[in-house]
Amino acid sequence: MNARSLTLRNVNKSYDGKHMAADNVSLDIKAGEFVSFLGPSGSGKTTTLMMIAGFQHPTSGEIRLGERAIDKLPPHKRNIGMVFQNYALFPHMTIADNVAFPLRMRGVEKAEKERRSREALAKVGLQGFEKRIPSELSGGQQQRVALARALVFEPDIILLDEPLGALDKALREHMQVELKRIHRDLGVTMVYVTHDQSEAMTMSDRIAVFNEGRIEQVGTPNEIYFAPKTRFVASFIGDSNILAASSLGDGRYETPVGVVDTKAAGSDRNSKAELLLRPEMIRLADGTDPSRQAMKIDSTINYGDNLLVIGKLGAQAIRMRVPGVDARRLDGASECHVTWRSEDVHVIA
Repeated sequence: MNARSLTLRNVNKSYDGKHMAADNVSLDIKAGEFVSFLGPSGSGKTTTLMMIAGFQHPTSGEIRLGERAIDKLPPHKRNIGMVFQNYALFPHMTIADNVAFPLRMRGVEKAEKERRSREALAKVGLQGFEKRIPSELSGGQQQRVALARALVFEPDIILLDEPLGALDKALREHMQVELKRIHRDLGVTMVYVTHDQSEAMTMSDRIAVFNEGRIEQVGTPNEIYFAPKTRFVASFIGDSNILAASSLGDGRYETPVGVVDTKAAGSDRNSKAELLLRPEMIRLADGTDPSRQAMKIDSTINYGDNLLVIGKLGAQAIRMRVPGVDARRLDGASECHVTWRSEDVHVIA
């Protein structure tokens, strides 16, 4: 399987000449990497994917696949595989013919088409399904057929536009595992568009977080989650407590919950910042912990494996996640004592 790097340089897209659907998007994707475009509806992630595919053309900027500029090429000359949310299978064709369709368009001879179609179906675990038609398959199986069709002509890169959005939760999680297995086995470059945080966190080597047409941050799932660079990323990814803060120097900050030591590099005294404290980083404290603070409990939500506790530290609204094994300590409680480690507080740049 081929694998190529993908480069976007200062890519812009405006449909009306006034509003930017993609605003100065620059990104380097390594050959063989799995990168997710994550963001809310209208953030520019799908527009960017469509420009890579060739279904939309940039207003300005450059897109390169390997060493080749592709932003002026029509879609069929880019050697890019595409997987859509709605599968886009031909209902009257057999599964084998659906998968072989890109080869037919390329004039590949019959025996070679059949061989490569069988091989592509085997890669996605659908060997023996060649003679069926799409209506005889489940949603997850149809999605795998669409993936096999994208793989069959050995593209340089595969683009996936919210391909699991129509599946139920259990099947979606199964397909996430399958997609990662296929990516690992084949080593092909994949770019995956989703608004589902868990999909992006589970599957990606790196994530590009989009907001209002711009990329706010690119990083590994751990970097995006634990070290967000902007307030938007901090609040969009996962659950968060964000504290307004004023620097006291040496990584210490005055906040509505008192002085917080962040173990971060020193900053100018009195400079303003925001501190991120993930709910799962807050833990129950015993009565002898000198760093404990009293938290008033307003409500709780039981998820079985964890308990979401919503309340206040003084006037500051706080959310805390308690592991299920400790949740019984809070039965009927209106107050608890909490603490956290200074290294778990992140200063948003």
